[in-house]
Amino acid sequence: MQEAELKVHDAGSVILDEDHYFLAVFGIPRGDVTDDSKRTAEVLKKQASLKPEGKRDLKPSSVEIFLREDGPVVVYLFPKSDELTWRDHRIEFTAQVSQLKFAQSFSADDMFFHGKLEL
Repeated sequence: MQEAELKVHDAGSVILDEDHYFLAVFGIPRGDVTDDSKRTAEVLKKQASLKPEGKRDLKPSSVEIFLREDGPVVVYLFPKSDELTWRDHRIEFTAQVSQLKFAQSFSADDMFFHGKLEL
């Protein structure tokens, strides 16, 4: 997340807070996200989720779009009220941007830093 924050910082500011998990997607072709309107963000929000194994899907509370010279960056904000824990061994992020559908799995077991789960 800290690396994503540094990369996005060049394009604008995402205010990181303690109430959300942030997931940034880079490498989206320019033609797939052509504007940063609220309407486009709402469409992207409806087409994304985090899926902790054995739990209900989590939907983002909002989406931020940054149009950068090297391509758009989409940042998904998920509320921490839907807490993820070390017991969520596998978490899958799925989203659709235009015709591009993608999924990425994460292992909570790999997200420990100094003995503490860092999500």
